[in-house]
Amino acid sequence: MISKEAKKAKDKFTRLGFLISALALNPTELSKFKVYTQRINFNFVVGKLIKKSKGSEFKKLKLGSINTWKITTPNSDPNKILLYFHGGAYVVGNPESYYPMMSHLSAATGFTIYVPDYKLAPEHHYPSQLEDGVASYKALINELNYSPKQIAFAGDSAGGNLSLVTLLKLKEEGIELPGAVACMSPWADPSASGETYNLDMCDKDPVLGPVFKKAWVKYNLEAYLTYYVKDEDMDPEDPLICPIKGDYNNSPPILIHVGTDELLLSDARNLKKALERDNVIYEYKEWENLWHVFQMESLIPEAQESFQMIGKFLNKHISK
Repeated sequence: MISKEAKKAKDKFTRLGFLISALALNPTELSKFKVYTQRINFNFVVGKLIKKSKGSEFKKLKLGSINTWKITTPNSDPNKILLYFHGGAYVVGNPESYYPMMSHLSAATGFTIYVPDYKLAPEHHYPSQLEDGVASYKALINELNYSPKQIAFAGDSAGGNLSLVTLLKLKEEGIELPGAVACMSPWADPSASGETYNLDMCDKDPVLGPVFKKAWVKYNLEAYLTYYVKDEDMDPEDPLICPIKGDYNNSPPILIHVGTDELLLSDARNLKKALERDNVIYEYKEWENLWHVFQMESLIPEAQESFQMIGKFLNKHISK
């Protein structure tokens, strides 16, 4: 049984389903107007309707050439760093819109959080986002003098994808890895090969359901899911696009939180299988009856509990 606060929030998203569907993008023709409108709507819903944690502060800076927000709360440890990649399907979202959610995550974990404003589609295609992910991590080490052992990655949805593919790219390049990774509803399978990509789940998922249902009915699903990757670059077996295909041997500990009422449930389950195959230390939790990145509603009890669990995980694996 979910909390009354969570039920109220879920009902709100369900009522907004018609608006979410109306803003759904045609992957074969990304309208500048719809992209612009979608960004305004997302930034308002995520960034303006949630109260920030008391005493939170932000500072604008650059990680290399990437505009970034540094977010702290009174208990933030300056020597424990969370490099957080925001979600938004690689089309929407920015550090400002994620400030409220990050303030609660910082308060719960005690970490100092850096949120890079990585490049978005359709203006920038893959691998632009991956390049920014790697560059922001290198800047924390080379410019701000943090040790990899002080740094963890985290992200939600597309940001979860970026956390994972950045990790895999660093492994490929032989660069020392961060100390841990935490993913909320990670978009680990843009090829949509999992068993929970179906119309029944669309009706359960109040956030992604309306968009994906419209994609199935009106557009081509495969095209929709790969809009941030050019057709000639799309390869469902490429782990830097679909991280469920990755080799995680010798990876740091990874945490995954996912709702049972979301299309990306199979992404998380198949990622868990890959971690088990490669003997990675991991923590995994499915939240019953909750939706895609329910933690955006940061004040509901389930979100606060999720943040606390993430905090325990990070503090177990990250040293000063």
